Amino acid sequence: MERDRRPPRRRDDTNWKAILAVSGGVMLVWFIIANSRQVEVTWWVFTTSTSLIVVILVSALLGAGLMYLFTRVRPARRPERAPRERDPGEGVR
Repeated sequence: MERDRRPPRRRDDTNWKAILAVSGGVMLVWFIIANSRQVEVTWWVFTTSTSLIVVILVSALLGAGLMYLFTRVRPARRPERAPRERDPGEGVR
């Protein structure tokens, strides 16, 4: 039976990730409400007029999606090599 090697969580530990996520969401909603006018958006090929709310939401969703992808894709771990024995003359000039 293998034991969990992490130290036990204290009761007074604060979940900072949740606090930051909620405060970021509140700021995003406030920013969207404050910027609700029509804007002209130029894409690579065409230009369109849309509400700034749509632009902010699409940008936030794309940013969150990219963040999710980049934090989930990790390089494969290399197998650990056994330390090789040093030759007594190695490193001597």
